[in-house]
Formats: sequence, structure tokens, C-alpha cells
Amino acid sequence: MGHVAHRDGLEVEYMALHFRDTGGGPVRVHRVILLAVLSTLLGLFMGDVNRPALASDTSGGSSAGVIWAGVQAGTPPRSGSSGGSACTWRMLVTFDSGIGRTTNISRVVSGIRYDLYERRCGAVFTDVWIPRLSPSQLARSAAVSAQARLPVPVANFAPVADSVVVKLPVWFWVESSWWTPVSATAWIPTAFGTLWARTTATPVRVEFWTQDDASPDGPGTGSTSCAGPGRPWQVALGDEAVSACSYTFAHSSGSRPSGRFVGVVGVEWRISWTSSTGAGGMLPSHTTASFVTTRVGELQALVG
Repeated sequence: MGHVAHRDGLEVEYMALHFRDTGGGPVRVHRVILLAVLSTLLGLFMGDVNRPALASDTSGGSSAGVIWAGVQAGTPPRSGSSGGSACTWRMLVTFDSGIGRTTNISRVVSGIRYDLYERRCGAVFTDVWIPRLSPSQLARSAAVSAQARLPVPVANFAPVADSVVVKLPVWFWVESSWWTPVSATAWIPTAFGTLWARTTATPVRVEFWTQDDASPDGPGTGSTSCAGPGRPWQVALGDEAVSACSYTFAHSSGSRPSGRFVGVVGVEWRISWTSSTGAGGMLPSHTTASFVTTRVGELQALVG
């Protein structure tokens, strides 16, 4: 047991946890508003909302079932680690005369129990309310952090989006340079050491949705998907080459007021997680997306 101090009229003892935080600070869970695809296009809504959370936040909080207050991000501390910039976590306890012994300081906010910890970084002390979470709950917090780092797809087309022709396949693909897994870790101190969960989002497929209707405001749409980032078209491939990532328009976009069809290119990310307890599994997949427009024309036959 550590030293005793008086804080807010309470006699508080500091119970030292035997690990150090060499990584990072509070998780910053950003509120990201994803795309609402046109109702006339797909009726597709993809969203997740994230909110910044400061380590000193003592209000408690959650959003859409994801707990953010007090959850830390970055490399979790290891027992016995040290360093000039290391931070030490201590659970704050007080003497309860009703039971004749010390007990931790806790509160319940929105059904979530939080324990009060002190984070000491050099001469700076910060009180932090840390939620009691299961590994799967912590994984969901880490998933939100990972989702905020996922790139928005930028689609390439062949022929280019301004020169698409009815009834001829148009190839589409996204940059393969960022077609790699993205991981994020969330952790919390506990009386028994660090509890952490790491999520990994892995891109698996490209999806394409588009208006495809001959009337000025018709509801007709088309869609397709393919595994992987798609195959970039090159002149050397010739006219006989095929791609699994292609779409053939059935109608010209000339009837549209803008002369273009509006579409969406999305990338599906599958999310897995592991934890310090050995628990793990899969979380719901996530889609990042961007709008695209295509000008679709018809080939004119020459007579005579």
C-alpha cells in the first residue's frame, strides 16, 4: 500500500499497480459521420459515430453501445517496464468505516461501474475514471479507433468515368498500396494488471453501386462486388482481358439532368479481435465508401 493523502475531504490511500504506461494517453475516439447514400440510388446508409474522449474525463460515457470514457489507446504497458516518460497508474481507495477496511472509490454511470485511478506522469497527476469492461467490450472500443483510421476508397475506371459506353464492361479498382490490415489497441488498468484488446480490420472486397435507368429520375440501380482491390487496366492487356471487378451499364446517363449517373464505391473491412485474456473473435464488418459519377454514352452507328 502506498502513501496516504487527503483529497476532497476523503482520506485516500494510493494502491500502486505494478506496471507502467510507456505508450500513449487517452483513446481518441473520433465521431466520424459516414456516407448516407442517395435514397433514390440504394437506400444504403453506412455510419459510425466516434467521439473524442480525454483521459481526465470523469463523466463516464458511451455511444451506440461503445464505451469511450477512460479507455486508453496505443501500446499497453507491461509489468516492470520503465522509461523516462513512463506513467504510473494507481487505484485510489478510501477507508470505509461501515465495513472496517479500505475500499476502492467507484461510481455507476449509465449502468457502467467506474473506478477512480490516478495517472502520474512525472510531476503531473491526473484522476481518471476507468470503466470495468469485459475483453469484448474493450474490443468494440478498439474497433471504433481502427475504423477512424481506415482510408476512404478512391476509384479508378477504365474507360475513364467520363467516357463509359453502354453494354461494354467498365473496369474499376482501388489503390492496392493501402490494401493492408489496420490495427488498433485499447486498454485499461485494473487491480490485476493491464487488460487490453486489439482489433484488426482487413479489407476483403470492393463494392460498386450506381444509378442505371433510362428515365430522368428513375429508381433503377445496379451493383456488383469482387474480392480484392480490383485489377488495374493496362494497355498491354489488350481488348480481350477481363476483370472480376467490372460493371456493364444497361442505359445511357444522357436522360439525367446532370448527364451523369451517381454511384458509390465501397470497401468492406472484416474486423477480428484478440485480447490479453486469450479471448477473441469477430466483430461486425465495416464499410468505407465514396461517391463517384459516371457519364455513360451510346455508340453511334455510321450508315452509308
